[in-house]
Amino acid sequence: MQIHVTEEARHLCFARHYLKERVPHLGRARRAALAVGAPVVLSVMAQLMMRPSPAIIRAYRIPRQVIDEVYVRNPRHRADTLEALDKVRTLASELGLITPRTRRLWQALGIWAGHPSS
Repeated sequence: MQIHVTEEARHLCFARHYLKERVPHLGRARRAALAVGAPVVLSVMAQLMMRPSPAIIRAYRIPRQVIDEVYVRNPRHRADTLEALDKVRTLASELGLITPRTRRLWQALGIWAGHPSS
C-alpha cells in the first residue's frame, strides 16, 4: 500500500508541475476549453470515485434509498467530496482557469461550495 500511495503522489506531483508549466502557454481557445472541461470532468469523476458503481449496487442489491441516504442526501458525503476536490480547485484557480463565468459552472455542478476563495 505504501508503494501505491507513493506512486500516486509522484503522479500528482508530475501532473501539477506539467500543468503549471504548460497551461500558461495555451492559446485562448484551448485555455477556455480546459476552463470549462475541467469542472465537468471533475464532477463526473468525483462521483465515480466517491460512490459505489452501478455494478456493485446491483451485485450486492443495495436499495436505492440506502444509496440516497448515504451518498445523495448526506451532508458528510458532500463535505468529503468537496474536500477531496480542494487541491484541484486550488490548482485550477492558480492556473487562472477559474473566472466568474467558470466559477458559476463549478457551483452549478456542486463542486464549489465551501471553497476558501469563493
